[in-house]
Amino acid sequence: MSLIVDVRSREEYHKNHIKGSLNIPVSDVEYYINFLKDKDILLYCDTGIRAKIALEYLAKREVEVATIPQEELDKYEKEGKPILCAINYLSVKPGIEKEFEEKTKELCRMTYGKKGFLGSKIFRVSTISYGGSGLQGQYENIDVKPTKYIMLTFWASKKAHEEFHKKPDILEGFMSLMKYLSIMPYEEYGEIIR
Repeated sequence: MSLIVDVRSREEYHKNHIKGSLNIPVSDVEYYINFLKDKDILLYCDTGIRAKIALEYLAKREVEVATIPQEELDKYEKEGKPILCAINYLSVKPGIEKEFEEKTKELCRMTYGKKGFLGSKIFRVSTISYGGSGLQGQYENIDVKPTKYIMLTFWASKKAHEEFHKKPDILEGFMSLMKYLSIMPYEEYGEIIR
């Protein structure tokens, strides 16, 4: 029997995937070469592009795999669950970023094991992408001040997220971040498309 590997992102996989498949995002395939060797592997994604990239990468490393043709994907039983992303935008006062980051990590550790919580990611904005922004001229190493952070948290539902924020320890944890902030934070919900 073949091991079916979904090479899409974790969030896409969570929403809908072939029942019994394993999720190894295409960007992580390099870390699973030894695991994938000497197995009967079928790769897939939603368009075939990422599966082809993974196949070519693995073939160069002498790992034999195949892809599930796009026209055959509907033949497989699917499963999945809803996933919601809460997006927090935070701007931190200069000079206390490290302290803020430690406090944020502490708060993130508190979320694990809470009902409906599916994971988190935190990004520190490091500079401006002039190419991606379409800006004209030369830009290198532009410091973004105050330092901005984006915190993504993933949830089984909006209700789970709202209930989470009512818990006294969580509310206290979020309120403890306020002394580090230079601008009022805000949060939005995002539907994960890809």
